[in-house]
Amino acid sequence: MTIDLLLWGLMMMAVGMGTVFALLILLMLVLKAIARLDRSPAAVAATPPPPALVEGDQPGPPAVRIVADGLDETQVAAITVAVIAHAENRRRLAAPETRVAAPGSQLFASRWLTVGRGRQHTPGRR
Repeated sequence: MTIDLLLWGLMMMAVGMGTVFALLILLMLVLKAIARLDRSPAAVAATPPPPALVEGDQPGPPAVRIVADGLDETQVAAITVAVIAHAENRRRLAAPETRVAAPGSQLFASRWLTVGRGRQHTPGRR
């Protein structure tokens, strides 16, 4: 009776784990097939290789062209500086605005923290 139950349990485990791993392998094969079908050979062949740098030759800064309707480069630069300054200011102010409780006031809320503090303040065992 006990051997029969053990064999049935082992068989169910093998069937369950076999099903899981078979589905994982099937999913891997489907994803590989999608990746293979997704890339186009014409696009891969059309991209030119990067030019080789001659020894001592340094690459220049990347050229960036911002397209904004009706704005010249100085106006775009001014807007960019204003957005960066606003983001930095809001980043400094965000913590007090979104905080529910004062920092350090809810140390009791975490059991892990309580255990860690207790271990810090008690002498070690020998």
